[in-house]
Amino acid sequence: MKFLSVFPVLLACAVMQPARANAQTAPAQAPQPAAPHATIVYHNTQYGFCFLLPSSWKGYMIVSEQWNGTILSSGQAVHGPQLLIRHPGWTQEKPYQDIPLMIFTLAEWQQVAAVTMSVSAAPIGPEELGQNTKYVFALPPRWIGFTDDIGWQDLESWMEQNRLQAPCGRTAPLPTKNIP
Repeated sequence: MKFLSVFPVLLACAVMQPARANAQTAPAQAPQPAAPHATIVYHNTQYGFCFLLPSSWKGYMIVSEQWNGTILSSGQAVHGPQLLIRHPGWTQEKPYQDIPLMIFTLAEWQQVAAVTMSVSAAPIGPEELGQNTKYVFALPPRWIGFTDDIGWQDLESWMEQNRLQAPCGRTAPLPTKNIP
């Protein structure tokens, strides 16, 4: 089998939106199931999920990007949405660790799971966080700890518990760790 290495390329011009600027990215005010230290809920109506955030993330931003991949059999380029949940203290000079959420259709996720589509140069695929009837939500491989971004250790600890709800109000089981 020929191994194809594809380096993900993020859009150079990511769109940053304050959490309050768009109804789809505004934190939900509706009551959510209790979770320790989770006082903020990012509610995304476009893709049908919620994400629990630590209270220190009040004022977070959403950055819209795309994941890029390749159909291994044909070399065809493919892409889809990726949202970064960005800490409110993030600056260019002092970046905080983002929470990147890759969004796949069910058909795309089947290709990722079958290793017929590559979305990363890493030897492992994305880590599924949950899904609803239309989409699968995943963390990219190597998303944390490979930079010196502020707060990555705290975020790694926070993410050990699944903070995604898809649909909102339904917490998925904790994901299993991918082992190369």
